[in-house]
Amino acid sequence: MEGLSNASFYIAPMLESDLAAVVELERLAGLSCWGYEGYKAELRHSPLAVMLVARGQAPFATRPIYGFLAGRVQLSARHDGRELHISNVAVYPEARRRGLGRRLLQEALYTGRLYGATTAFLEVRQSNHAAQALYASLGFAAIARKRGFYSDPPEDGLLMEIAL
Repeated sequence: MEGLSNASFYIAPMLESDLAAVVELERLAGLSCWGYEGYKAELRHSPLAVMLVARGQAPFATRPIYGFLAGRVQLSARHDGRELHISNVAVYPEARRRGLGRRLLQEALYTGRLYGATTAFLEVRQSNHAAQALYASLGFAAIARKRGFYSDPPEDGLLMEIAL
């Protein structure tokens, strides 16, 4: 990815035409599996879906997308009002450490606020210290441990929250 800098990418709404690439990255990153039909249903039927992709700018882009984020604003089970639940975030290995994950998350938090969310949540593997550091740098704080949350491989998860 010679020549690609942070400015060589932009964040855009996810489209159905992105789904094959999203599912490929989901598999590569070992994320919880929504699969093609899961993302398609979310795009088509969830008016408060927060579905974003990171695209590369021409002439350097060699992939349709370099990262994605999937989430949804929903009624809060813990607070009055709405919350943003970020379900999946991934960036291709060759595009990591260029600020794409941060930009995807910032755009999701902004969109969540527009949709009326007052808090945002996500889960992260207990061993994923790099992701935890990114989330903490954006203001997320660990509020609970979820024993056995991940299954492949088995691992506890941390529930992280941020006020919007």
